[in-house]
Amino acid sequence: MHISLVGMSNIGKSHWARRRLERESGFKRLSCDELIEQRLAPELKKLGYRGLRDVAAWMGQPYDSRYAETSRTYLACERDIMLDIIERLRAATQPMVIDTTGSVIYTSDDILEQIRALTKVVYLQASDGHVSQLFRNYLKNPKPVIWGDSFAPRQGEAPMDALQRCYPDLLKFRDARYRAVAHVHIAFERHRAADATWDKLMAGL
Repeated sequence: MHISLVGMSNIGKSHWARRRLERESGFKRLSCDELIEQRLAPELKKLGYRGLRDVAAWMGQPYDSRYAETSRTYLACERDIMLDIIERLRAATQPMVIDTTGSVIYTSDDILEQIRALTKVVYLQASDGHVSQLFRNYLKNPKPVIWGDSFAPRQGEAPMDALQRCYPDLLKFRDARYRAVAHVHIAFERHRAADATWDKLMAGL
């Protein structure tokens, strides 16, 4: 069985993909963040950027003038990566775990349908009380974020104030999309529990 992990950035997808499924269960991990960074590396290098954190710096925030163009470039790259992954899934001879980005839900309905058909999609949920922590993690450990229509600044509002106000709306929109595509929903309290194991999370599901 192939598995795709979906959920917000910094929610723990890489933890489960790398530490549990890859190291302990023998899955071959495909990190979409890493694959996108590799694909964008030549363009980033021209601008003096390098690595995943620099992908976020290159893209910028939704209030930056360059964001419309860089976010389109990023999302086009992510679509290409997901199409490559779909082909690899079709030819795979060992179980694979896809460590998706938070923005996979923006790629296309066709891509999501194929991922859903080829893998068991597991949604690692956030909690209402964890929204503020996720926002702090987002600022502390920046990753590229596709905002779609969720960033709607008010007239005269400071950019950072708008970002913090709109972040919960981004989570609500994404939550609905993740729920729609996932076969399995795992509550925040379960996947963040100190004694959580993959077998426990999937028991009875």
